[in-house]
Amino acid sequence: MCFGIGLGCCIEILPYLCLVCVPILGSFCGVETIYRLAIYLMLHGVLVECIPKILFSVIPVLNLLLLGLLMYLPVSLTPWPVIWLFDKLIWASNPVFMISEVVLVQNFVMRRSQLAADQIEQDDDSAVAYKAAILLFSSLCYAVAASLAYHIYTHATGSQILCLFVTLSILIAIHNMMWMAHEGIISDCAFCSLVSITVLYIMVFETQQISSPLPEPLIWKKTSFTRSSFVSIIYWILNVSSANAQRSILYLHRFFSPFFLGLLAVRLWSILFIANKMTRNFFTDRGNGESEDMETVIQDFDERDKNPWRSPLLLKLSIIFMLSQFTANFVLEWSGHDTSFSWLSAVTKRVWPSEVLIGRMMQILCVNCFYTWRLYRAEDWTWNSWLTP
Repeated sequence: MCFGIGLGCCIEILPYLCLVCVPILGSFCGVETIYRLAIYLMLHGVLVECIPKILFSVIPVLNLLLLGLLMYLPVSLTPWPVIWLFDKLIWASNPVFMISEVVLVQNFVMRRSQLAADQIEQDDDSAVAYKAAILLFSSLCYAVAASLAYHIYTHATGSQILCLFVTLSILIAIHNMMWMAHEGIISDCAFCSLVSITVLYIMVFETQQISSPLPEPLIWKKTSFTRSSFVSIIYWILNVSSANAQRSILYLHRFFSPFFLGLLAVRLWSILFIANKMTRNFFTDRGNGESEDMETVIQDFDERDKNPWRSPLLLKLSIIFMLSQFTANFVLEWSGHDTSFSWLSAVTKRVWPSEVLIGRMMQILCVNCFYTWRLYRAEDWTWNSWLTP
């Protein structure tokens, strides 16, 4: 019995473990191979959902057999138009994810601050502890933001320092609005300041990477993988000579840097938040006057998906797409290409400084606009089910 449960868990987890190959393939084979692996994994997720569940009771390893079959198929079976459409989808969705991640992180902190403020009003005994926690959190945010701002001022270019002063002017304005508003909470404004300065710091770091790109591995152009399967590609990577792998190792090292892993954690949290809300609110929004029936449906839904590895199809596809997009964008960025709002950067490159990334500036603008809008609606604000953490 225990062996069966363990085998089932391993079978469910295995498709997620294949995502570990995404950075490796990106470093040794280039962006196109990442797209092909992502499409195969997404196809596997769709096929598993479409297969009748009774077949899994007859053949418990059917999931594994299907995954193995796809991994042994030649990567060239993916039609080129599908690769092109997948690339354009990644290109179009990157600005959406960039904006959503800063807004959702700010929304999460504002929700927690509101809960703490409610506890202060309702419970006098714990009011001092909650006030101290809010002040401590705010102090930490301001301290980190000040440290990052000083680093930007001493290491950035003239255009980036100008962006720093513009950002500080915006932060002064929202602090003024916070003090005038009756429902303003200092921790919300402090965290908004931290997010804004952190995004600016990330922009400075990214422009340094773009201006001094890593040399592209020669094997990206010299080696053809069209007739190879993913299993044979992984086997080739394990046996490639150190001389040919030297440049690829430089890319692989950056995937394990704190910078990449930190941004990946934020992007992963935001995509999980969005997928979870879309999955659950699909049932809630259809309820309308049948709230009791919908509660029963949601309870059944929760019981069915208690195992996190047996997640809904939307969640599986979202994780695969997010990691593939994130990895491909950073491979291109480390090669010297700006991937955030690249279409707008191409249009304005003659009048817009190259060291100022439009995508990062849009993140700063959006998070401050969201905070201002939330502050303006503070008196009649009700937490929407799509924004409640």
